[in-house]
Amino acid sequence: MSKRAVVPCGVFYALLFAGVIGFVPSPTNISVVCHNFVNVLYWNYSNPSEQLKFSVRVEAYESDSQTVPDTTRTYLDISSYSRDVSDDYLVYVTAHDGQEKSESVSIRFTYSKDFFDEKKHKCSLDFPAVNTSVHKDVIEASFQHPFFLHELNILNEEFMYTVTHDEQKVSYFCFEEEELCTAEIHLNQSTAGQCVELKFEGKIAGIPSYTYRNVCVPQQMPVTDRTGLIAAVLGGGTVMLFIIIGFVWLLCRKLSKIPKIPEFLRNVIPGQAPTTQPEPNAISAMTPQGHTPLLTAETSSYGSPPISPNEKECKENTILEETVVHLPEVSEEDVNCDDSGGFCWSSDYDSPKFLQEMSPGDITEGYGPRPPVL
Repeated sequence: MSKRAVVPCGVFYALLFAGVIGFVPSPTNISVVCHNFVNVLYWNYSNPSEQLKFSVRVEAYESDSQTVPDTTRTYLDISSYSRDVSDDYLVYVTAHDGQEKSESVSIRFTYSKDFFDEKKHKCSLDFPAVNTSVHKDVIEASFQHPFFLHELNILNEEFMYTVTHDEQKVSYFCFEEEELCTAEIHLNQSTAGQCVELKFEGKIAGIPSYTYRNVCVPQQMPVTDRTGLIAAVLGGGTVMLFIIIGFVWLLCRKLSKIPKIPEFLRNVIPGQAPTTQPEPNAISAMTPQGHTPLLTAETSSYGSPPISPNEKECKENTILEETVVHLPEVSEEDVNCDDSGGFCWSSDYDSPKFLQEMSPGDITEGYGPRPPVL
């Protein structure tokens, strides 16, 4: 038998043997998505059947391996089997069709920098949410330290990150004692009125993280020199102050030259007299006693014929009958004065009026002392 006949026979027997024992294909395109400590395994399978199942086994470098219950889906969340983010993991997936099973396929992944190599899938974290504010030509950025965000002991260390803007990368550090990390990004004046893109890249415990942030810089208003305006306001205020002071001074001088109202006019001008209670006047007729007329009958008859005693007495009685004296009402003070044994007299302005004959036929009003109250 020639060699050419042996090769086809070998292939035929191999295919026949695989068909007899029930050959099961292996899963393909296995991959893992490990981000923010959520680890999901994915794979494909080209020959599904009713009895097809998949078994998954997770082997850790620093801990014991774990077997995951079988599943009929082509993906599986293995986060609970890979909690130690500082460890390195190797995951196997095997297809089962009844009693038959396929060869296993595997994939490695890790979060830790200690196990990074080109053949391993590198897991990552989201960069913390960044808050930004613009002050003139400076952007202030702040965010929470990853340890306070995820509360994992492996992240309790210094956080190193960079900020890239306009092809310039600047490095920053944030210690674990600082709950809030801050950074200042200086901008060029040409960026005013434009939006710029900032790229944040960080690494903590060997776990990379990154994010992008667009920040719009407002147009800056030109700063004007207000020194001249301030000086003009101050100068104008000073001039107005001096004008007001001068006006008040002239007004005071003018008012000081107005003569004061004499004392005797205050009783005449309304509103200037002292406030007193008016006393009602009572009219009574009385004969003055102990008063000597300014002009007697003898002096007033100078140059006239002599008057007989009877005519003289008649005239005196006539004058006395016509004399009317207006006396004010006696107050309690006057009565009290009488009780003290003396006479009380008012001022000249309060003296009663009486009629006085200056010459025969010429009678005038006069003021005299108030007669004693009987």
